Amino acid sequence: MEAIDRERIQHRFTRALTSYDSQADAQHRISRKLASLLPGPVGGHYGRILEIGCGTGGFTRSLIEQCKAEEWVLNDLCEGCREKVSKLFQGCPPRFIMGDAEAIPFPGKFDLIASASAFQWMKEPEKFLGKLARLLEPHGTLLFSTFAPGNLSEIKELTGKGLSYPTAVELAGWLSAGFDLRHCEEEIIRLTFNSPLDVLKHLKATGVTATGNGLWTKGMLASFCNRYREQFPAANNQVTLTYRPLYVVAIKK
Repeated sequence: MEAIDRERIQHRFTRALTSYDSQADAQHRISRKLASLLPGPVGGHYGRILEIGCGTGGFTRSLIEQCKAEEWVLNDLCEGCREKVSKLFQGCPPRFIMGDAEAIPFPGKFDLIASASAFQWMKEPEKFLGKLARLLEPHGTLLFSTFAPGNLSEIKELTGKGLSYPTAVELAGWLSAGFDLRHCEEEIIRLTFNSPLDVLKHLKATGVTATGNGLWTKGMLASFCNRYREQFPAANNQVTLTYRPLYVVAIKK
């Protein structure tokens, strides 16, 4: 399993803040779908909402379109996200809390805790789910997406580097202590790029390369590109990159 380095994650995502929105096609698709899975009618009302790992606000925007809340509390590792997400709110800005969601305290209880494409960065995911259960009001909703085994499989196969992802069965087991699982769904999103170099640029622009040391020699890069084209070709001389999002809706017991 690749070690999760909080400082490296913070650095890579901070560096990607200006390029993320234009390059994160898969993440935007995931955010829109995840928001659509929110129980209840569109425009449903919540007292307090906590979003973990809000980033530049792609999922925040989808949530705002889907529901209303008396108070929004947004969290991210990167201070640079504060200004970006604040612009999404008319009138009263959200409360932004910077820091490692596993380590920092959050104020009060919440009716909805939501998170898109951030759970995979947690060092102790089972323990973190326990923390979220304690933060939720009785029958509160947990809505999140992570990634399943096989995510970015092309990169893992060629470099041996990548995160360790829980299976849907493992997640269900972790959730069972504090939640009733209402929805668990895997999806495959396969993007195509003109070249392996474009794949690497995409990963860098979205901050996804927050594992490994990122050091490449010319020989390593040439070998990577040649093997990528051989093993993962797509139509029109393109290459593939595979995301495997996992969507979860659970209700606190």
